[in-house]
Amino acid sequence: MFKKSFLEINGQKVAVAICGKGKPFLMLHGWGGSKESWEPLMEKLNALGFWNENLGIAVDFPGFGESAEPLTAWSVGDYAHFTEDVIRAIYKEMNLSGDYNLMVHSFGGRVALKMLAPDFATNISEKVDKLILVAAAGVKARRTLRIKVASAAARLGKKVMQLPGLRAGAPLAQKILYKVLKTHDYEKSSGVMRETFLKVIDEDLSESLSHIKNPTLIIWGKRDSYVPFSDALLMEKKILGSKLIAIPGGRHGIHKTHAEDLAKWIKEFLTDSK
Repeated sequence: MFKKSFLEINGQKVAVAICGKGKPFLMLHGWGGSKESWEPLMEKLNALGFWNENLGIAVDFPGFGESAEPLTAWSVGDYAHFTEDVIRAIYKEMNLSGDYNLMVHSFGGRVALKMLAPDFATNISEKVDKLILVAAAGVKARRTLRIKVASAAARLGKKVMQLPGLRAGAPLAQKILYKVLKTHDYEKSSGVMRETFLKVIDEDLSESLSHIKNPTLIIWGKRDSYVPFSDALLMEKKILGSKLIAIPGGRHGIHKTHAEDLAKWIKEFLTDSK
């Protein structure tokens, strides 16, 4: 369904995929995902004739999918500037104009909130029309007692595991600890991307929420263990006029597991008051 190609953005090799025609519809994936993460949802949207009126644009963030890793650890702001540069390049290459709709999942939400922050606004971020937040990250996690204890155990455990005879068990111990901390994304990362993860995960973007004036649809799984449903409630409260759709049995990957439902809601949302 996608037509894949590569762009060079500030010397960075970037993979993009495009389908359909009409108003640009930008899709930003989550941490550990890629442009292919959207395929189940795109297929369901296709069945509804969505791509007859919308130009789908999916981007692989640097360090994911087919895009090269950044040379140094990036911040959320770096990813936001990168995204805007990609949009400018695509608009120029395809001779596009006007607004675009934006859909994000998980980490893509951090990038969107940064782009829409009042102190970040540029001519390309101001072109965002409607916003769709699917289990979007951006609210800094509260450090619960469990997290504090586990973090202390991590610091102590690192020293203990350096003792003779215990080093062999270090990898297994780390995996158990990552599971307790629910930091699977950190565990799967390495090198510059692990440093990037630590850099972006700690930024609280919740202050941006009340400044968002775009029509916004929030879709969330109530059983999401990565980005809690409480974040969805906060976003609904802070983003004036936003609409929240909760999926009772949904987890973090609802764009895949509930693709048919999402496709219907997305089309209705973008069609209303067009």
